[in-house]
Amino acid sequence: MLDHVRAGAVLYTKETPSRDALNLVAQELLERGWRVGGVVQEIHRHKDGYKTQVDIIDVSTGERIPINRPTREQIENNECSLNLSALTDATAVLRKAIADRVDLVVVEKFGEQEQQGGGLADEILHAMADGIPILVAVPAGVQERWQEFTGGCSDLLPCEVPALLNWCEALDRD
Repeated sequence: MLDHVRAGAVLYTKETPSRDALNLVAQELLERGWRVGGVVQEIHRHKDGYKTQVDIIDVSTGERIPINRPTREQIENNECSLNLSALTDATAVLRKAIADRVDLVVVEKFGEQEQQGGGLADEILHAMADGIPILVAVPAGVQERWQEFTGGCSDLLPCEVPALLNWCEALDRD
């Protein structure tokens, strides 16, 4: 790994929800006086289990950006209902964190948009190139794609709060 790149892929599955770990780590570090920026997701589900909405939450302000509000028709037809305009708004949160040179950036997640080079992909790579520590939730099933995306320049981490906190504590904060 390059010396200045400090990136961690938080590998998760359906059994290990990433938001909980990333959000808990971000909140713990904020309480310790760290400057943390970035976004996590909050998924709301119907009692039958399907997604009714997804919000991106700015970890430093708590501001919510609604990125997914599927209609009944979209749910029934299993169609994508991601609001790309709202996702673009989320990039501003990351750009601000990078410009402010926070101690840590968190990103949920390396999803389909990012895997195709869109979404938050540019901001993830920008933080890495600038040497800003970053934790990104990565579905375990796309770990190989993540490695290609980052050129193998990241640590692979379990989706567990103690492991993530240990990784963060080992960082040399400027």
